[in-house]
Amino acid sequence: MLQKLASHISDCLARAADADRRADGISDPTMRSDYRQMANGWRHLAASYQFSESLERFILDAERAKKAEPTPPAAPQ
Repeated sequence: MLQKLASHISDCLARAADADRRADGISDPTMRSDYRQMANGWRHLAASYQFSESLERFILDAERAKKAEPTPPAAPQ
């Protein structure tokens, strides 16, 4: 799953860069603004994927740590 998220993140950032390039090449202020908003939307989506990726890593690390903990001995009865 982490590999898939990394791919989504880089795709979003590439699309944001493309939208920025298009905005730079347009003289119409309305269209330029639209492309800037689109670029910001792609960057926001990339940030969301990055958060999901960090959360997934945290959960995987917590599960590994839990499995690595020694089981405490049972209390005598």
